[in-house]
Parts: sequence; structure tokens; C-alpha cells
Amino acid sequence: MPRSHLVSARSERPRAVMGLLALLALSLSACATMLPARGTVVMRDVNFPLRDFKLPSGLRVVVEEDRRAPVVAVVALVGTGSSGDPAGREGLAHMVEHLAFRSRHEGSASMWTRLERAGAGRFNAFTGMDYTRYETLVPRESLPELLHLEAQRLSTPLQGITEEVFTVEREVVRNELREGNETGYVGQVFEWVQAASFPADHPYARPVIGTHGSLSRITLADAQRFVRKHYQPDNVTLVITGDVDLEAMEALLKEHLPESWYGSGLPLAVSPRLPQPAPEPPLAPKASKLIAHEAALPSPELYLSWVLPRGFDEASVVQEFVRSSLSVALGRAMLHDGDIAGISSELIPGTRASMLLVRVVLISGAHPDKSAETVLDQVYSVWDTALAARDVLTRQLDFQRMHRNVTVGMALDSQDLLGRAIRRAELTHYTLDALAYGSTQTALEALDGSKVTSFAYHWLQRDRARVVLVKPGESGVPALAAVQGLPPDEETAVRPQGPLPAALTTPVPITSMRLGNGMEVLLVPRPGMPLVSVGVMLGGGEVSGKQGVAEVTEWVSFPKSSYEGSPGDYGLRSFTRLYRDHLRYGVEGAAGNVGNMLAIMSERLSSTGTENEALRVYRENVMPWRKALDADPEAKAERALQRALYGEHPYGHSTSFEELEQVTQSDVEGWLSQVHRPANAVAVISGEFEPQQVLPLVQQYLGGWGSKGAPVEAPPLPAMPAPTAKPELLFTPRPGATQGHVQLACRLPEVTAEAAARYGLMAEVMRRHLWRQVREQMGATYGFQTRVSVARGGAAYLLLEGVVEDSQLSASMTAMRSVMAAYAREGVPAAELEGARSRLLAEQAVSLTTSWAWVDAVLDSRVLGWDAEAITRRPALLQAVTSADLRKEFAACTERLVVGIVGDEAQARKAAQAAFP
Repeated sequence: MPRSHLVSARSERPRAVMGLLALLALSLSACATMLPARGTVVMRDVNFPLRDFKLPSGLRVVVEEDRRAPVVAVVALVGTGSSGDPAGREGLAHMVEHLAFRSRHEGSASMWTRLERAGAGRFNAFTGMDYTRYETLVPRESLPELLHLEAQRLSTPLQGITEEVFTVEREVVRNELREGNETGYVGQVFEWVQAASFPADHPYARPVIGTHGSLSRITLADAQRFVRKHYQPDNVTLVITGDVDLEAMEALLKEHLPESWYGSGLPLAVSPRLPQPAPEPPLAPKASKLIAHEAALPSPELYLSWVLPRGFDEASVVQEFVRSSLSVALGRAMLHDGDIAGISSELIPGTRASMLLVRVVLISGAHPDKSAETVLDQVYSVWDTALAARDVLTRQLDFQRMHRNVTVGMALDSQDLLGRAIRRAELTHYTLDALAYGSTQTALEALDGSKVTSFAYHWLQRDRARVVLVKPGESGVPALAAVQGLPPDEETAVRPQGPLPAALTTPVPITSMRLGNGMEVLLVPRPGMPLVSVGVMLGGGEVSGKQGVAEVTEWVSFPKSSYEGSPGDYGLRSFTRLYRDHLRYGVEGAAGNVGNMLAIMSERLSSTGTENEALRVYRENVMPWRKALDADPEAKAERALQRALYGEHPYGHSTSFEELEQVTQSDVEGWLSQVHRPANAVAVISGEFEPQQVLPLVQQYLGGWGSKGAPVEAPPLPAMPAPTAKPELLFTPRPGATQGHVQLACRLPEVTAEAAARYGLMAEVMRRHLWRQVREQMGATYGFQTRVSVARGGAAYLLLEGVVEDSQLSASMTAMRSVMAAYAREGVPAAELEGARSRLLAEQAVSLTTSWAWVDAVLDSRVLGWDAEAITRRPALLQAVTSADLRKEFAACTERLVVGIVGDEAQARKAAQAAFP
């Protein structure tokens, strides 16, 4: 069931640090019996039927049939992005993407509202360097309506956009420019990397979001000219993937596409979109000194980039291998430089060139040049050809492991309908081959180590690296004046009454059992793709044991034996997640290796421990960074919020750096022995398997784990705060800030499955109202998020938060207070309640399309003590909630409000005084 956890602030750490500590694990080898041998991936081939429509208009439509779930993904790729922006109008393609959601056709509501009303459970858009992408996930019953909407959005994306709407949406984009945005980085970081990597006159040097100046210059007329040029059928590829009838698709396309977008006569011949031969990748001149900028980061960060050959063809598959090979090598940089806290990498493909980007999180930034050189040394080791004989063998084994990980990882990623549709759209659009998705997988499997080494040797030379330092500070984007607001969109997204989609009514067989050692196991078979996911939940989490011990344990613990092999031996993907109230392990891979997964999971559960060396590395490489993070304003604000909500209850305490310093090896081992007990564990297995074949493996490996022990008791239900007439106000200064991060929260009564339905609707009606008023009408924010955090023992709270322009901080908080007070007095208007209900039902209908999604959903229920059937009961519980129910909940919430603001303190206090007199 979709829900939010009270998660550790440390859970969003750079992943490479955990890779560093994994290097300390013992590597003991022996062969497991009756299981696939090490190095063996057992996975049947899988193919989905496909139809390829080359329409007379030039529009390309690819339809893939995948009936694993009654859900359909639709991706529309328009072949223009930031590289198509006119000079001086940088950010125009991205601006058009935003406006397309606000378009109105034939006097209708906005496209955003109509997508919600059509039952879209998930939708978004993305602008990159070469393309703009619109992506939607719907129940299969909604496909005809969605095709009609998509056709309108693609053919007339600016229909009904007025100058007033344009002005407000431009301010929304300007707010996005200063936050974490769709480039995946904070503020202007990606823009700075682009400028350092590509020549100034190259299209890839243009910032995707734009700049403050370029956004000011863009006009509605510019957007209209851009659309007329680029939003044409021969520049668009449409991919539809999921539970579809291939034979019926031609009639659907004819019915819903405009005549000009379907066309007549023979298919239009489209010119090649990837020039031959491939162009030489451009590279900006190397700077004479380290390039430095400031952004709202908790600690300094280095960005190292390499410009590579173009992507989107078979030859480019080697680039993903190179990125994967770097992941382990880069982790070793932390052993040589104590100022490096974490490293991650990303590959950004393009039609003219691609870019490999390495992000290095620093503790203090005391010697960034030295840190950059340390990273470059590790990159060099990836392709160094001067190897001893034993090192050659090691490299070969490493390549084989990487090959398994990348190949199985691609299969795991392809479970996600939307992700697979996106990748198929990219490859089809640029290669003009609907089968390119499968061809790249074949090329990946055929790749050998010499090609990877040769590629890295040629393109990852030290002198090709470009380095940018980003220091903590402010974005440099000036504060803005408030714009004149728009009237509200009176249309409410209420889906017409009718039967629930099949995704919410199709029964799911779940088998539950308790093993002799006390461990609970649930089986969720899902045929269709030869993959399996295994998850284990252990009660405890951050609030159990000595303060800080759980967080330290997450970093320094590892399996102390590997008789059954390691995940990389079988191409398995594994991970650990620590929550406030529990610990979660996961492993997933090929269905034929399910026995290996269970054997490895059992060994992990029974042998996990630590050593003094791991603690030493943690104290030297992680603790200084952890201390710096404690001083970050956002971290301070989160600690203050939890204390205000929960007081002296364990959930109200956030671990401090000083407490982490006091954790010893004995503390870690004691915590592990308390938590790692069969009676404290719940395992969920989901994917393609026959229960009768998996049960003996479950009994052998999970049933053979240790003595029963006892479960870790959940914390007691926290007492509700006393009602107050005014909210508790929390101010966390961020000097120089031009935006305020606003958090409005309240404690909620004990969470049950029934209460969770009410709380989810509270969060959704608030989110949508504030989205409309503060974003769509005022343009004061990139958006508001709401969530209901729940935890073992019944604890729950509602949180609304958003980053708001300073000039509209008071008006935004007044809007938050006013709507909550109105709901508390009068209840939620019927149209708003029905709209929220339909959105949550649509969200659930499309949320369970992968085996891991089912593992997470079942574990979420069991964490709270609910049975697995709570997932399938949720639609009925949502439908049972009334406006009177919500009025009661909002009335209690308004008497226990906590309001926090991170930003310029003087502005924050002034705004809060006006909003909460």
C-alpha cells in the first residue's frame, strides 16, 4: 500500500560509501548444493508482441503488449530539447513543456485536470538536451481517453494559454530554477557542468531550465513559434506499452488522432535523426583554475565530467558498462582522501555527444584540487593496461561480474512499464528502428572486456576531465516581485462514477506461513517476467537500542561469511534501508536464481556483523561529514519538527553527531543480535515462481536460520499533544535565502487501515488545493508536497511542505491556514473529496506493476501490524470516507499545528506573524 515512512535523515546518503565499507567484508567461498553454480544466471528469454505504425503524417507509434497487470504506459517523445532553444531564449523548450499541462481545449479544464479526471495514476514530463518527453501511466480502461488527450497536447500544446497564464507559469519555472529540479541536481548545478564541459557555442552548453535573464526574455510569441517548428508529427514518437489489444490499436489511433497527425496515403519517409558518421564529441577548453560556484547544499561537492561519443545507438552500450565499472573503483578514492564522503556517477546520453558525470560529496572542501586528483587516479585504474598477471585475471572476473549485474539489472528495470516505454521511445525515435530496444540488449550481452577497457582508455583520459566545485551558499538568483494571481480553475478532477478498474479488483493470491523458527513468510506469485524479488523486514530501526547504534550499524555491518556466494556472482541487485522503526533488506534477480537469493539472504541474516576496521573507516571518512550535515539548516529544521511533534517519545529524538561518536563495536554487535532474530522477521517473495517449488527452498534456507528469539517490541503509542489556539512556530535561519521552506504539520490519532484512508485523503485534498492556489494561481512555488508519515506503534502525522518565493511567503502560509480552517469548519466540499478519492484510487491502480512494488507494499502493511489483505481492501476504505469524517480529522489537526520555516529569519518571522496573528 502506498505510504510514507519516518525515515532516517541518513537514508539519502551517497551510495558509494556503503560500497567502500563492503570492501572490508570477508570473502569465504564454497559451493551451495542443488543451486545454480556461481557465475550462472538462470533466466528464460522474454519477448512481448509488438506492432509498429509508420503513419502517413510521419508520426511513429510503437505498441507493445504486456499483460502482467491491467495497466498501460504511454510515452510521447518530441525530438527537441534545450539544444533547440534559440540563442538568448534558453529554457524555452522546458517552458513549453510546463505550458502544455496548462493548455485548455474547446473550453475545457486544464490538461493537468483532465489527465487526473481520465484516471492517470502517474504522469510527468521531462526536458533534456535533445528531447521533451511526456509520460503517463493509466489503468487499461483509461487508454482511449488518454490517447485523445495526448493527441490534443501534442498537436496544440499551447491551446488556451493566455499572457496571464504564461506569466504565472514563468514564475513557477523561476522557482524551480533555484530548487532541486528535473535535471536531477540542485538549482543551476547542471547548467554549470554543461558550461564547463561543452564549448560555449555548442547547443549542449545551453542550460535546460534557462537562466534568470533568459526566462525574463521569453515571451508567449516565442513559445508559439517554437511549437509551430518542433511539435510536428514527423518529429514525434509515441510508445504504448501494457495491457493492450494489438489488433484494436489501429482503430483507436484513427479515432483519437487529429486527421493531420494521422495523415493519408503512404507512410512519410523520415530523415535519419542520427547523422552518419557519428560526429566527434565536442569538448570545452580546460579552465586555467578550478571553476567554483555556490548553491543551497549542506556540504561542498565536486562534479567531474567527461564528454563521450553520442548515445542512442548500439555502439553506445559500452558507456553504461564503463559507468558501472567506475562505481567500485571510485569508492576506493575515499580510502586515499579523508575529505571525500561519497561518490556517485550518472550517464547522460545525447545525439551529438554523451556525458559521464561523477558527483563527489566532500566533508569540508579543504583541498578540492587534491580530491579531484584522487578521483582521477581511480578513474585511471579502470583502464590502466600495465597490469600484473594476477591483476589481469582479477579484471576479467570483475568484468564478468559487472556483465551479469548490468544484464540482469536491465531486465529488472524493464519490469517498470513506464521506464521500458521511455527507453523504447528514445531508441526508436533516434534509430528509426522499433526493434532497437532488443538490439541494444543483444549488443550488451555480446560486449567483451577489451572493448570496455579500450573505450575507457580513449575517452576517460585525465586531460579530458572537466571539474566544477559547488560550495554551500545561495543560488544567486535574485528575489522576485509577486505577480498578479489568476482566478481558480473551477473544474475539479472528478472521474465519472463507474466500476473500479481491473487493477483494483483483480484478486492477488498471497500465501502466508510461519516457519518453525518463528519467521513469517509471504509468497506473492506474479508470472510474466522471469524475475523474483525477496524482501525481509526486521523490527527495530533507529529508535531501538542505544541512541545512534542503528545508524552506525547500517554503515559498518556486513555479512561475515559468503559460503553461498555474493549477489554479484548471480547478477543480483541488493540493498539495505534503515527506517525509524525497522530495518529492511532486499535482493532481486533472475527467477532461476531464487534459491541463490534465499541462501544469500539467510547467510546475511545469520552472519552479519562488524569489525573494528569498519568502525575506524566510518569514523575517519563518514563522521566528519555527518557532523557537517548536523549543522545544515534543513537538518536542524527536521530535528526541531520531530521534537515538536513527538516531544520526549523515541520518535521525537533525532540522533546527534555526539551520540554517534559514543557507539562502540560492542554496541553494534549487541544491536544486531537483538534485531537479527527469526521471530523478529517478515519475509516477502514476489515474482515468477511456483509456490510448491519455492517452499522447500524457503524451509531449507530461511527456516534453517538460527534460534527463534523474540520480536523487538514496537514503541508505545505516543500521547497526543494538548490542543492549542495558535500553532507552534519554528524558525531556522538560512541567511541570504530568497525562498522559504515552509512545513506545516500536525499529529494524528493512532493509525489503522481505516484511519490511513482518511489521512491519505486529508493529504491529497490539501496538496491539490495548495497546488492550485499557490502554484497555478500565484506562481509562488514549484509545488507543494504532502505526506502522511506512519510508524510502528500507531504513530502518525500529516506534513505539508513547499519552497515559496519570499515575496509571497505570507500569502502562501495564509492560504495553508485558511483552507485547513475551512475544512475543519465545513468539511471538504464534495467535488474536492471525490477528486482526491479518484486520484488516490488511480495512483494505487498503477502502483503495483513490479515484483518489488509488491514486496514493499506487503512489508509496509506488516510493519504496522496489518495483514497483507489491507492492500486490496484500501479502495473500499477510501470509498467509505465521508466529508464529515475529514471535518473531524481536520478540526483536531488545526488544534495541534506545528509550522516551521527555513529561510531568511526576518522575512520568515514577518510572514508568520501576518499568516498566524
